[in-house]
Amino acid sequence: MAIIEENGGRRENILNILLALQSAADERYIDRETIALVAGALSMTETKVFEIAAFYSMINTKPQTKYRLEVCNSTPCYFSKSDEVAAWIGDELGVKMGEATADGVFSYGFTPCVGACDIGPVIKVGDDVYGNLTREKVRDLIRDFRTEI
Repeated sequence: MAIIEENGGRRENILNILLALQSAADERYIDRETIALVAGALSMTETKVFEIAAFYSMINTKPQTKYRLEVCNSTPCYFSKSDEVAAWIGDELGVKMGEATADGVFSYGFTPCVGACDIGPVIKVGDDVYGNLTREKVRDLIRDFRTEI
């Protein structure tokens, strides 16, 4: 309830509330219990809250991996070989795009422009952007994340 109040506690703030709750969740998603909590606090139906959560791509309604590597596939990054970066990640993780590793720690996929065209190709992980990528840099990045677990 504190997060709901900290974010205004009103319907017009529902997106900020959902984002804050998602950020605070261990698996970084909005589960059914959270939807029910928000619905009750904002005097909305659970269906309406779920519709809002499902509509916005930045709100997750399913558990997320600890690290999601988002490969920028905007035109500049594409021409900087973002498809090769995605293939390198797949090789390193041993999974296909959109799948999670067996330990549930990593997943990867494409994302639209992250605004770092000058250092493409790039990967975004959380709020951090990594650029000028080579196969070795991708391998090192994944290794560094593994050591943080």
